Amino acid sequence: MKHSSLLLHALSLNDRILEPNELPVAGHVWAYNKTGISREEFVGNCMSMLSLLGIQDAEISWKDNIMAFDVSRNGQPVTVIISLQDDSLASDYFYFLGIWVCSDSASLLEQDLGDPSLWQEEGLLAPAMNYSVSVAAEPMLLPAMQDAVGGEMFAQRLYEDTFYLCGLTEAYPVPSGSFVICPTTHAANQSSQEIRHALYSLRNLMALMAGVMRIYDDMCENNASSRVYSEQLALMKRMDQKVAAAEWDALVRENSRISFELASGLMNCRKLENETRSLRRLFDSILNELDIHDMQGLPSLISRMLVPFELIEDMFEERFNMIESAEKQSGLIQPMMHARMLASQQVLLEKLVADKTGDINA
Repeated sequence: MKHSSLLLHALSLNDRILEPNELPVAGHVWAYNKTGISREEFVGNCMSMLSLLGIQDAEISWKDNIMAFDVSRNGQPVTVIISLQDDSLASDYFYFLGIWVCSDSASLLEQDLGDPSLWQEEGLLAPAMNYSVSVAAEPMLLPAMQDAVGGEMFAQRLYEDTFYLCGLTEAYPVPSGSFVICPTTHAANQSSQEIRHALYSLRNLMALMAGVMRIYDDMCENNASSRVYSEQLALMKRMDQKVAAAEWDALVRENSRISFELASGLMNCRKLENETRSLRRLFDSILNELDIHDMQGLPSLISRMLVPFELIEDMFEERFNMIESAEKQSGLIQPMMHARMLASQQVLLEKLVADKTGDINA
């Protein structure tokens, strides 16, 4: 095999990849935002998840960063992998729980595991991302792969056409996916390292996509830029009216507050944009290692997974344009406000002089 996995995107000293390498294998993986829950909450949630799935003999440790153990579910061997911190870049953002079985069908694990209502009904923490994946030991026909995916199918070729990766991803209610990986030939010497690395890379790709969706959702909920822009328009409208001398101080302070919020909003957007660009660079580095190519006649899976990156680029452009427009307006308001204040003072002085002259003549 020409390719060997160097794990460049993992920045790993120990190559601790938390994915199986035996075929066939199927699994379900959940990721949880580290900013939203503590280690203890995550481990407690894992215990509840395993109990819900009928797994009672889990060997949970509250101190280990990585837990990997074999258990039984309905009399069948199951491997559980829990990561609090591993060598993947995605581990900086997420905790992971993975459950794997030696089968070419993930249906053995399914209990509608991606249904948000399940988490609410059982009092479980909602994951930031989840997906199912099955890896077949032999080549599969496209209709069989589509049935396994359970919907419209997107596809790629991996490692110089050694494997096919087919699947479907969704962005809402949380980033999720269903995937199938199979060899392209009946060769008996499939590289276990490439199987493991493909699963490892898929976890990272899904996590990076989820990280971008989190930023996108946070920006959608934060309407500060629109609010400040509306406040600025209201200030300009107030400036076009007659302003009493006593009101100028409040108007000047309001304009200063708006200018400060615009500057803060711009800095925050720049920070998030830089974070998004970093996630995109990591995403692209993983694609490079996988030696990704399109499959003729099928839409690109990677193009679908890149949609969140494209959406957030459009949002950044919209926000930057809004802030730039508001800053230009602020640049117009300040000299106009200064001129109006001087004009108001001039009128007041002329009135005082007129009143004083009238008193003298009287």
